[in-house]
Parts: sequence; C-alpha cells; structure tokens
Amino acid sequence: MPVDEKIEDLITLVSALEPKLVAQKMALLIIDMQKYQVRKEGASYKVLSLQVPGVLDYYMDQVKSVVEPNLSELISICREKGIKIIFTKYCSFLEDGSDLTPRNRLQNDLAKNIADDVPYPPVSHSLAELIPSLKPQPEDFIIVKNTSGAFMSTRLDSILRNMGIDTLLITGVVTHFCVLSTAREATDLGFEVIIVEDCCAGWTEQLHEVALKTFALVYGTTMKLKKLKKKLENV
Repeated sequence: MPVDEKIEDLITLVSALEPKLVAQKMALLIIDMQKYQVRKEGASYKVLSLQVPGVLDYYMDQVKSVVEPNLSELISICREKGIKIIFTKYCSFLEDGSDLTPRNRLQNDLAKNIADDVPYPPVSHSLAELIPSLKPQPEDFIIVKNTSGAFMSTRLDSILRNMGIDTLLITGVVTHFCVLSTAREATDLGFEVIIVEDCCAGWTEQLHEVALKTFALVYGTTMKLKKLKKKLENV
C-alpha cells in the first residue's frame, strides 16, 4: 500500500476521537476574514501578483465562491444554537508596524518598495476591517492579534476559559498559515478543535489539504460543513 494511502487510513482511525459537541461550551473562531486578506485590492495580492502573476487567483476565487457563503451559513447556525462567535483581525497595533515580528516587518518593507503598501496593515487601516458580508453583531468578540496564531498575542485563552468554552470550531484564512497556527495552539492549550474544512481556504488546494491532514493526524478533527451541520442538529 502506498504511504499516502496509509496516512489516509490513519486519519480515518483517529477521526473516531471526534469531540462531543455541547453548544454552551463551544465557540466559532473566524480567522482573519479581512479585506486585505481576501480582496484583490490588498497589498498581499498586488505584491505577489507582480512577482508571480495569478499566484493567488485560485485562493481569492475559493474564498468568494466557497468560504464566504459557507461561513455565512455556519454563523447563522451558531447564532441559533447560542454558540459564541469570535472574529480575529491580524494587523499591527502601532501605526508604524514596529510591534510586528521581524519577519512581518521585513515583508512590509519589501512590499512598500514594490507596491507602496504593506501586507500587514495597522488596525486603523480601512483594509484591516472585516469583510462586510459576515456582519459581526454587538454580542460577538472581535480580537486583534499581531501574530499568526490567535493565542500568542492576545488574551483569547483566558476569555474562552472564563466563558466555559472547551471546544472550538476554527474557520477562515489562510488554512496553512493562521488557521493551522491557531488550531495547533488551541490544542496545545487543552481545547478540543474542529477545523471546518470548507469554511477555510489555502493559497492552493494542495496546501489546504496538506494543512488539514497534518492537523487531523495528531492535533484534532477536520470536518466539512455538511457533516458539522448534521452534528449540530442535536446540540
């Protein structure tokens, strides 16, 4: 049997460890669905497209055609079930970006020279706002982070524990960057984690799938929206 098939068999075995879902103990975590992340006017798209034309076109199309409608549906379900909803925004707290990691600052400097813009804007920047189609409500949390993982630079851990949350549904972008980083942090902190596969997008289908398989092997559960909806009917 080829190694890839053995890995698939192993993922099937560990999928039996799916957590029990209790609405009062769950939160939907929506990672970085910001204008600069998922719209072509953002510096990331402009800079990378100048270097490698079309490199993010699949990703942008996937966000628009799959992730946004699926996320909107999942948000509605979570509101009906009383599941807490938390949005994150990845940007600098300071206007000059000096609070970002050295790597992020370097990427910002390079982008300024190419496109006169930065891929990691300050929180005050208009493109750092969440996309309007997801419509956060007053009862939702919006957490600003300046690291890829949502726990490293925020008080998300204590917020979740204060609310009695032990299980996270993780969604958003980018699957192989901030989604995976956050999901792994959450697992290490003791939370049960489900990455909702078709409520996330990677730069390519392969990167997306590899990130999901990496997570499913050791850290937690991955699940498509259709299956999750079925499970949420009974919580």
